[in-house]
Amino acid sequence: MKKILTIAKWEFIERVKRKSFIISMLLMPALIIAFTLIPSQLIDNRNDIPLPIAVVDLTGKYQAEFSNELVQFFLPDGQPTFLVLNFNSNYSKFSKEQSVKWYADKQVLSNGIAGYVLVEENPKLKLTFRTNEILDLDKLSLIEKAFNKVSVRVNAQKLGIDPNTTKLLTDKITRMKRSFIEANSEEDIFKTIINSYIFIILLITMVLFSGGMFVRGLVLEKSNRIIELILSSCTSKELLFGKVLGLSFFGLFQFLIWILIGIFLHRTNTIDLSTIHNIQYQLLFFILGYIFYSAIFIGLGAIVNFDHEAQQLTGYLSIILIFPIVIAVEIIRAPNSILSLFLSYFPFTSAQVMLLRLNSTKPGIIEVGSVILVMVFSIYLIILASAKLFKVGILNSGTKLTIRQIINWLKLK
Repeated sequence: MKKILTIAKWEFIERVKRKSFIISMLLMPALIIAFTLIPSQLIDNRNDIPLPIAVVDLTGKYQAEFSNELVQFFLPDGQPTFLVLNFNSNYSKFSKEQSVKWYADKQVLSNGIAGYVLVEENPKLKLTFRTNEILDLDKLSLIEKAFNKVSVRVNAQKLGIDPNTTKLLTDKITRMKRSFIEANSEEDIFKTIINSYIFIILLITMVLFSGGMFVRGLVLEKSNRIIELILSSCTSKELLFGKVLGLSFFGLFQFLIWILIGIFLHRTNTIDLSTIHNIQYQLLFFILGYIFYSAIFIGLGAIVNFDHEAQQLTGYLSIILIFPIVIAVEIIRAPNSILSLFLSYFPFTSAQVMLLRLNSTKPGIIEVGSVILVMVFSIYLIILASAKLFKVGILNSGTKLTIRQIINWLKLK
């Protein structure tokens, strides 16, 4: 046991004292925070300023009243919600309606305006908002509400309906509001999704960084024969468990620092951790995912002999690790679909998918427990396989292994 702890201590210190570790510990959280907070901040700022839009009324009936109705909406700070421009003054310069739309489209594409409301009647009345941006749905609802009121008013006046009756009808026009069951606002849902991505990115970063460092270090030890010197004073089993323990300490130390950074940023209101759901299960699957892939890296480190082989195998693993991010939107949208459930029980994607699902839904205790059992059993099998590869392959150097040789090593008792 003493030799195992000595090897673990050496592995831990060797990795922690490297400059790359110190840089990654500070740089990675900074990048993640920047990539998550800056877009949301820009969106919030966009919603707090007047939105420049235009009205293109090809019917010639609603232009004035519609524009006046839109300027009746105000932001919380008292600024107008919309800055309304009138492009119909340009209509006389063009011979066709398509030319007006072309001019308005050009203004949108040149960022002169955020979009424009197109009013058409051919033969039915049609309202379209043309833009090249993703805009706040509440503002679009305000535009729709304003036009409906104006449409009733204008057409009622044309039919000779009493203005008081018209006002009664327009006052009845309302817009549907959104209410969230487990969130205070749409912003909280957005933060929940971002937090899910953060956990997966941290897991992938930690696995690839520490695992890749472990494999490259083992390749170096095999190439310069240091591994033979180490094995002269301990058994391969002691060396295996020492490296596993050292790698685990290194990963937990890295994770602990990130947790402390997250708590500090939460207290300074830089990030909001209150939208993270099922935190106890999230941490558990994070650790299980790290142990699972660390065990795989231990087996890979035993069979590779060259840096390019290590990079190639690490690349294959990174594809599997990143795959859940590619379909993350589908998992968050339908966390209980057949695809989500299948990937939850598939060991190579269990941790990543569960990190997404636990923030999007509330899996039952039986489901969570069964996935944990699958993960634990998979880790046990991976460690057994890695131990066999490590025992035979640790002294193999200078030769390129074949799939048949690796399979034969796994069959050894």
